[in-house]
Formats: sequence, C-alpha cells, structure tokens
Amino acid sequence: AREEWGLTEWLVKSLGQTRTDDFLKLPITQNRTKPSFHNNRSFLQKVDELPHGAAWSCKKVKVQGNKTDEKGQMLHEDIELWVCDPVECIKELIGNPLFHDHMVYAPARAYKDPAGLHQVIDDMWTADWWCDKQKLLLKGATIAPIILASDKTCLSQFRGDKSAWPVYLTIGNIAKEKRQQMSARATVLIGYLPAGKLDCFTSDARSLAGYRLFHHCMSLLLQ
Repeated sequence: AREEWGLTEWLVKSLGQTRTDDFLKLPITQNRTKPSFHNNRSFLQKVDELPHGAAWSCKKVKVQGNKTDEKGQMLHEDIELWVCDPVECIKELIGNPLFHDHMVYAPARAYKDPAGLHQVIDDMWTADWWCDKQKLLLKGATIAPIILASDKTCLSQFRGDKSAWPVYLTIGNIAKEKRQQMSARATVLIGYLPAGKLDCFTSDARSLAGYRLFHHCMSLLLQ
C-alpha cells in the first residue's frame, strides 16, 4: 500500500490525465507493477476514495450596478463565490495528529520574573482576553481563535477572464512557530473572493461598490 501510495503521488504531481492513462496501459506497468488501478478513470476513482477535507460549494452573487444599458435597464454583474465550510476546516485542523504536540486548549499566563510583575504575551493563549473569556465557558469547553488572511496580489485565475482572491484560515490554538511553517500546512484555504470588474457601476461608485462586495462575500463565507 505504501509503494502504491508513492506511485499515486508521483502520477498526480508529474503526469497529466492522458499520460497517466498511457503509463497505466504499458505492459510493464500491468504485468510487473500491477497497481490496483488499470487506467486513468479507475485511478481517479481511487484518488476520490482517499480521505479529504471539507467540501467546496459555489454561491452565486448578483451585483446590481448604478448604470443602465441602451434600453434603460439597470446593469448587473453575476459573480461566483467559492467557499469551504470554515467550521469543518477548524475541526480538520484541531483533529490533525500532526499538530498534537503543538496544540493548546487552555490559557496560560507567562512572566519574565518569578514575582510575576512583567507579563509576557507571546502566543494567543498567553493573552488576558483568552483567560477572561475562558471563565465564561462551560467546563470542558475551549476557545478556537480564528485567524484569516488574504493576499489580493495573489490572484488565482479561474476559467475565462475570471479571477479571485484566496482566503486562508488557521487557529490560534496552534503554536505560532508551527503556524508560520509553510511546510506544516497549518493554514487552509477556505474560499475565493471574486475579483469582479464591476463595470456595471460608474467610475466614481466602483471603489465603494468593491468594498461592499468584499464585506458581503466575507459574511457569506463565514456563515
């Protein structure tokens, strides 16, 4: 199973669907390697059976502009908001065994000196607000501080001329040294905010419309 997993990983990273099909149909592959999948279709079915994270869904957003067309009808723009359930993503992070030794569920105060006169606020669980909020929770409950990030300079090209800004999520329960490691994958993608052209608005109203669209999409993303 480990060897077949290595082959699967190599096929996904190195070959397209056509070349994967050609590789799997080679006599040496079928007679010697003998994987449990014999063509690209059965290979993709095997991949789909693997454990995966939260499912993706697409929400349609209609943006009503302030310009009219030649018939006097108000112009609008239909855009797509791709989202992943943030609660499921948080569950995935908390349940990931790779973070077991780097996960904290209860607040703790740290001090520079034995007398406790100089408090150190480092990770999120050392902040006063976590201690204060923890007292309001039922016994056995904990806080999962959500950290969101998006880089508007990193546009992901979709089909056609559409593009979107990726939105990432992580939680403050994971030690910041671990969160900041790119290879740790402690940050997960939860959505793509549409980067619409908003040509249905006049130039003087387009900027404000863009801000409103951003906040509306964020509210939909975090429902």
